[in-house]
Amino acid sequence: MTGPGEPDPDFSPAPEGRAAEVRGVALVVRFALELALFFAVGWCAWTAAGDHWWRWLLAVAAPVAAGVMWGSWLSPRAPHRPPEPVRVLIEAVLFLGVGGWLWALGRPVPGAALAALWVLDRVVLAALRPRVQPVG
Repeated sequence: MTGPGEPDPDFSPAPEGRAAEVRGVALVVRFALELALFFAVGWCAWTAAGDHWWRWLLAVAAPVAAGVMWGSWLSPRAPHRPPEPVRVLIEAVLFLGVGGWLWALGRPVPGAALAALWVLDRVVLAALRPRVQPVG
């Protein structure tokens, strides 16, 4: 678990060799998934608003709200960083929720892809996380 001011285990020093390369790719995929999440939130808000005049407001406000949440709790430099299991739960709610929202709005392939790629990326990052050796 990590608290405020503690390093993110996903960004800690990587193993050497091939594992480091795979981990680097997984971190790039993580960033791309974050961007895709924000785009998907905006698209879902736009679509869900129908033909109302305020759909522009929702299309901008929804990704901004998701970005504020991400920056406050999930980014490596978040000021209010919860323990790691809570962070993973927040990510799961965001990615799986937006994936389900896309599915419900008639976009099942992008919805399932967003959720599945997030799960796969989390598994790869967890598998390649450096293990802490106990002292003694």
